[in-house]
Amino acid sequence: MAPQYLIIAASLFMASLPICAAGLDCKTQHTPNQKKDDDTIRRIEHDWLAAEYHGNAEFLDCLLAQGYAVIVSKSNAIRAKSELLAHVAQNKGKDPQIPPLQTTVVINGDFATAYSSMKTHDKNGEPSESRFVDSYFFKDGVWHAFGGVDL
Repeated sequence: MAPQYLIIAASLFMASLPICAAGLDCKTQHTPNQKKDDDTIRRIEHDWLAAEYHGNAEFLDCLLAQGYAVIVSKSNAIRAKSELLAHVAQNKGKDPQIPPLQTTVVINGDFATAYSSMKTHDKNGEPSESRFVDSYFFKDGVWHAFGGVDL
């Protein structure tokens, strides 16, 4: 299939996906003042990380498109949106410090890819680095994640 047809097919698929989760007012959950620029994607990546650390599953439920999945390369597993939300919900009420992210962004029209890394410490206090890639599409004035890879 020619590249332009793949782009059109991907665009039509993304346009057909429901955006906000049932029963949530996603307008109050999204990162504010979104544009099609690198800064917005960096802010979303930070807000996503903060949501995971603080147990804000509602934010992620609005950010992640229906059908979202992440590939966990270390275990060769795939985690569905529902699994991620259940895991994040366990952190509700916790208030740990959010580690700084280093994020590189590529935007191509209504699609964006972000590569982020962060340095933390593991449970034993040893230095650790996490790296991940997130893919987004822009619809109705906001970015939505449709897939990712934890490296």
